[in-house]
Amino acid sequence: MFLPVKVSDVTLRDGIEDFVLKYIHLEELIRLGELLDRAGFYSIDCWGGTTFYAALTALQEDPWERLKKLRRAVHHTPLQMIVRGQMLVGFKPYHKEVVRKFMSKAAALGIDIFRIYDSLNDLQNMRQTIAVGKELRKHVEATLLFSLNPHIKLDDYVRLAGELIRLGADAICINDSFGVMTPHQVASLVASYRKYFSQPLRLHLHDNHQTALTSYLEGIRGGAELVDTTLSALTWPYGPPAVESLVFSLGGTLYDPHLDVDILDEISQYIRSVKRQYNYQEPPPKRSGGYLAAGYLPEPLKEFIREELIGRQARDRQQVAFKEAKKVWEDLGFPPLKGRILEIVGEQSVENVFARQRYETITPDMRDLIQGRYGRLYTPANDELRRRAMAAAQAVAGPGWEGTLRQVPGLTREEDVLTYSLFPEEASRLFRLKVERPAERVAPVPPTPAVPTSKGPVRLPPAIPRGLSMILKGEEVTARMEGIGPLRNNKQTLFVSVFDHTEEIEVQRPASGDHMPEYIVTMHGESYHIKFKKAFPKEEEYVPIFLEVNGKIEEFLIKHIHID
Repeated sequence: MFLPVKVSDVTLRDGIEDFVLKYIHLEELIRLGELLDRAGFYSIDCWGGTTFYAALTALQEDPWERLKKLRRAVHHTPLQMIVRGQMLVGFKPYHKEVVRKFMSKAAALGIDIFRIYDSLNDLQNMRQTIAVGKELRKHVEATLLFSLNPHIKLDDYVRLAGELIRLGADAICINDSFGVMTPHQVASLVASYRKYFSQPLRLHLHDNHQTALTSYLEGIRGGAELVDTTLSALTWPYGPPAVESLVFSLGGTLYDPHLDVDILDEISQYIRSVKRQYNYQEPPPKRSGGYLAAGYLPEPLKEFIREELIGRQARDRQQVAFKEAKKVWEDLGFPPLKGRILEIVGEQSVENVFARQRYETITPDMRDLIQGRYGRLYTPANDELRRRAMAAAQAVAGPGWEGTLRQVPGLTREEDVLTYSLFPEEASRLFRLKVERPAERVAPVPPTPAVPTSKGPVRLPPAIPRGLSMILKGEEVTARMEGIGPLRNNKQTLFVSVFDHTEEIEVQRPASGDHMPEYIVTMHGESYHIKFKKAFPKEEEYVPIFLEVNGKIEEFLIKHIHID
C-alpha cells in the first residue's frame, strides 16, 4: 500500500521574500516555471497575495503578463494562487463585481487551484470567492489560519472546516504562518479532522521555530494528504520547510512523494546562478522567538514596529512598543496576525506609545477593523477599545469604503481595468512605464520565395484568407500561413508565422476510422496529436473550438482574419 504525500511548491510566493519579490523577473520566472514543471509537484503556488503588488512596485512588471507567460511555460503542473477572500490581492474588501471579474480573469489566464483565506477566519468573507471558484469549475482550497487566541480550541477549527466544506470547498488547508503549532497539536488536529471529513487536508506550516518538518511528518502519518514546501536555495525561517528535507525524511516510506531529486538540484543550481547574477547577499539568519514566554510577539510584527519607529526617529522606544503591541493584540482577542491585520496592530501600538493615554487616537484602519469592515472578530474587542473606535467612526463619513470597479478612459484590457481598480496609483505608474519603454517588436521574416517544386515552399495567392487569431487560456496568438513546403514521408511541410516569426511545421493525418479529423503536428522536434472534437458556431467575433491535444481537451477561441 502506498500513500505518497502530494507536495506543492510555494517558492515563487513564500521563498526568501527579499529575493522572490525583488529579483525574480519575468525571464527568471519562466525558467523556474519550466524547471518546477519537471519535478513532479502536485501544484505550483505562484501568484496572488504579495506577489501581485510586488510585481507592480518592486519589479515594475505587469502581474497579469507574468501569469500568462508562466502558464505558457508550465505544461503539466497545476498553477495555484492565494486569494484573500473579498480582499483578493489587495488591502480592503472589494465589491462582488470586482471579485467575480478578477477570479474569472485569473482562471482564464491559467489558475487551476484557488486557495482562499480570510485574515480573521470570517467565513462570510470567503463565501463569495468560494462560490465563484466553484462556478468556474476550479479546485477550491479553503484555508483556516491558526491563531493564539486562547478561546479557540482545536475542535473549533474542525467545526469551521465543516462549515467551509458545506460552502463548497474541495479541500481544507491549515495555515500556521508563525510556526507556533507544536507537532502534538498538528497530530491532534489532523486526527480530529479525519474523524468527520473525507476531503483532502493540506498543511501549510512556517518554520519560525524549526518544528515545521516534524509537524509535517506527524500530520502526514495522521492523514494529511498535502503539504507545502520551498526549495532549499530559497528557504527561510518565515516560510515553509525545504522540500529536500521532506524528501529525505519520507524517502523509501509509503508516503514517499517521488519527486525528481535531480531536477530539484538543477533548480537550486539555477537559483544560485541568479543570485550571483544580481550579486544578491543572503539576509542574516533570524532567531526564533520565545513562543513560551509570557510576552511572546511574532517576529514579523516586531519588524513592522521597528520600521514604524525608525520613521518617527524613535528606535529607542521599541521595547515599550513591543509590550504595547502585546496588549493591543490581546484587546482584539488575539486574531491571526496576517497581512493587513498585523499592520493595524502595529500602527495602533506605535500610536499608543506616543499618545498621552492608550487609544487616545484611533487609527483609521483600527476604526474600520472594530466596525467590522474587515470582517468579524472571533472574540469581541476590549470594551474600552470598542467604545473609542465606535465614537471615532461616528465622526467620519462611511459610504464608498468598499472597493469598486473603476473604468478609466483609455484602458481597453480587462486586466488593466482590474489592476487599476485594485491599485490605482501603482497601476498608473506601470502604464506610464509601458508607454515610455515599449517592448521591442521583432520584424517578420518572410520565407524565401520559391517555385512550386518538391523541395521549396509554395507561396499562397494573396487573395486566400490565411490568418487566424486564437485565444487559449487568455493568451491571444495571431498566426498566418506563409507558404506550403514539400511533402516528406507523408508529412506536409507548412510555413506559419507565429508572433511575427516564421516557423516550419509538419502535419500528418493518420489513418483513422474516426469521423472527427485527427492530425499529428510536429514542431521543434515535438509531436502533438490533435483531434477536432466540437465547435459552437456563433454570430460573434470568436468561435469556440474544442480540440483534443495529446488526450487533453483544450478550448480555443478562434476568428478568421484577412492579411494582405
